[in-house]
Amino acid sequence: MDIKQTKRTIKGLPPKHSILIEGDHGIGKSEIIAQTAREMSILTGKTYGFIDIRLGQYEVGDLIGIPRARDTFTITNTVFTNGEAVKQDVLAENVTAHDLPLWFPRDPESHGFMFFDELNRGTRDTQQWAMQIVLDYKSNFNEVPINWRVIAACNDNQDVYSVLGLDPALYDRFLVVKLRPTIPEWLDHAEKIGVHDAIIKYIRKFGSDLDVPEKVESGKKCPSRRSWVKLSNVIRHMAENGDDLFQDSDYLILLAGGYVGTSVAINFVEFIKKEYKVYSAKEILNNFLKIKDNFKGMIATDFTYYTKEVVDYMKKNKITLSKKQGNHLLDFVKTMPKETAAGLWVSLRKEVPDEATRWYTGNKEAETYIRNLLRKG
Repeated sequence: MDIKQTKRTIKGLPPKHSILIEGDHGIGKSEIIAQTAREMSILTGKTYGFIDIRLGQYEVGDLIGIPRARDTFTITNTVFTNGEAVKQDVLAENVTAHDLPLWFPRDPESHGFMFFDELNRGTRDTQQWAMQIVLDYKSNFNEVPINWRVIAACNDNQDVYSVLGLDPALYDRFLVVKLRPTIPEWLDHAEKIGVHDAIIKYIRKFGSDLDVPEKVESGKKCPSRRSWVKLSNVIRHMAENGDDLFQDSDYLILLAGGYVGTSVAINFVEFIKKEYKVYSAKEILNNFLKIKDNFKGMIATDFTYYTKEVVDYMKKNKITLSKKQGNHLLDFVKTMPKETAAGLWVSLRKEVPDEATRWYTGNKEAETYIRNLLRKG
């Protein structure tokens, strides 16, 4: 299933139907569950919980809870009366009962997803514990609230991953979803979360470099959707701190190789050299009309990078805008999202206040546009 189909399945199944999502690492399994919880909170108007348990890091005692002596304890049993199953509360005295673990949902009216990641990295004991909660929605004598769904995830290629095979009886208790997200789904998500424009354009052209290859050698670094996002964060963070990686190809290959593998990193850097253009603040102020089309469709975070470049350039070089440069600056402002444009004006007022005021008061169209921006804001 792709992401859309997987979310549809999670939302649509009846209560007490558990789901096992199988797929490679870094494709967004836990992120998809979190997104679905967010969407369900909007759809239902109710608070949706998201409990994320990595079974590979837990012992069975962490899951069952610690036993403690009780003077009295109420146990809810299922009994049959005249052929009908009914719940019966039994008050027991001088018994040992397990305390609820910290993560277990306590409110019977609550809603949410109980997500057990790395199911096949857990020990045999933790997998045995999962047998009851997956099928009966119980852990020991504690019932999972009816509006919670149990979802598990694991890596499904045992030839590649160091995992335990799942017991057939445990496997049978799930609806198994083979998660295969599409490239367009990732590109759409990448734009929403602000993945660097260079990476988005590279994946649009070389989609096969997005995911883990079918055959993975042990100890060899390969790309994943997660690693591309991490690389994007590094590129942006270093650029914001004055270190433009696109100006040092050799270093960028070394750095990117640590996230996506050396061969893919080399291809990525070659793409940047030959096909991806990063414009300077000087080009924006002097020739924006010629390059304007290349800014259409850019996301807000890319414009944020360029606005910082323009403001820093004007401040460092003590620029006095010519009429032509002032018009180009206005065209640049009108191209970007309004909230980013408002941010640029705030930066101009702070960093180059005299020139910002001169441009604003000397260009009637700029004054009107900025006033409208601030009024809407």
